[in-house]
Amino acid sequence: MVQIQPPLPVNEILTGALAPFLFLRDMRIEELEIAIEPIVNSHGCELWGIELVRGKKRPTVRVYIDAIAGATIDDCEKVAKDLNYELAITDMFFDQDYVLEVSTPGLDRKIFKVEQLSAFLKEDFDLKLRKVKNGKRSLVAKLLNIENDEILFQVGDEKMILSFVDLDLCRLKPNFDELMRANK
Repeated sequence: MVQIQPPLPVNEILTGALAPFLFLRDMRIEELEIAIEPIVNSHGCELWGIELVRGKKRPTVRVYIDAIAGATIDDCEKVAKDLNYELAITDMFFDQDYVLEVSTPGLDRKIFKVEQLSAFLKEDFDLKLRKVKNGKRSLVAKLLNIENDEILFQVGDEKMILSFVDLDLCRLKPNFDELMRANK
C-alpha cells in the first residue's frame, strides 16, 4: 500500500469536529471513479474499488487497483503520485486535507460490484448482510451462481439467493492451505 498525505491547503482550513468530513457528505463514489479510472488505466491497471473512510483528523480515500498479472508496489506508487496530482488539479476535495491510499485488493479482496464476482465461482466468501436473513447476518458462503442481480450462495446445507444490494460486505475468503500447497 502506498499512502500519500497531500500538503495542507493554503486556503482557509475548516475547523470543528466534522470539518474533515464535510466533503464526504456530497462526494459520491461514482464521481471519484470518473476522475480516478482513466489514471489507473493509463498505468495498465484496472480500478478494483474505492472506499471513503472517515479518519480521526482527516478522511482517507482508499483506491484499490489490480492488473492481469497482479498489480505491484511500483504500480501503486505511480498511480498514487498521478492521482495526488490529478485530484489536486480538479479540486475534487475542495482544498481539504485528506489521505490518499493506493493498494492492491489482496487475496481476501473486498468485492465492490456484482460483476467482480463472476471470476470467483465456487469460492468461499465472508458475507455481512444489511438485514438479518434466516437468522443470520454474518456468514461464510460458497458462491454457486450469478444471474442478473441474483447471487446464489451455499451456506452449510442450504442455498441462499441474495441481491448484491443485500450485502453490506462481501469479501473473498481464500483457502490459504490450498494456496500454500500450490506454491510448493
